[in-house]
Amino acid sequence: MADSKISALSAASAVAAANEFVINEAGASKKVTGTQLLSFTRKAIIAGNSGTVDQADIAATTLQILTSNNADIPTTSVVTQLTASTMGVGWWLAEYFIIWQSHVTTTGITFIVSHSGTAANCQATREDPNSSATALATVGIAKQASNIGVTGGLPSTWGVRSNTGTLGPNDGVDIIDVNQFTRITALLLVTVSGNLLLQANSEVASTITRVCAGTTARYTRLS
Repeated sequence: MADSKISALSAASAVAAANEFVINEAGASKKVTGTQLLSFTRKAIIAGNSGTVDQADIAATTLQILTSNNADIPTTSVVTQLTASTMGVGWWLAEYFIIWQSHVTTTGITFIVSHSGTAANCQATREDPNSSATALATVGIAKQASNIGVTGGLPSTWGVRSNTGTLGPNDGVDIIDVNQFTRITALLLVTVSGNLLLQANSEVASTITRVCAGTTARYTRLS
């Protein structure tokens, strides 16, 4: 059997965690399991609103997902919604896919991407679908549904070119306490390690907004 070609071996019905594979480590033949290979190749996952990013290698990616709604935001003060701990020196791409709600139709939400160390170069954009059907209409009322004659709504967009720049607020929502969707993309050059925070506040004091379960972030180390 030791001299058999791989092509002569019986085919496995499926790859399993306990399967063993041969590797070469510094000239020595060794074995690893399917579990070890999966751990080496898969993306890091943060389940919840705080965790540490994977920055072991360039192109390392960490996914983060809220498993339950965050606490309501009843204030215009900034409240942290997601924390990606220990984002080190180098270029990073951060993408946020945010599900949120407002308890009043005339109250919107502001988002802020903030690095607690030093981000010498930081750009971010926010995009929301909204209830405008024409380019001349008032924009900013979030609406996660299609308009008549328009596929989706025209997007509301905000952009910043500095760390902790404010993205919003939008002008409100079409329906209270139902899911709205916002996408934020940020590109930043970190020069002093720190935590990357997604923060939010309500447009109006004492009016509740909330960031909801299913909100997802993706952090990719570029250099």
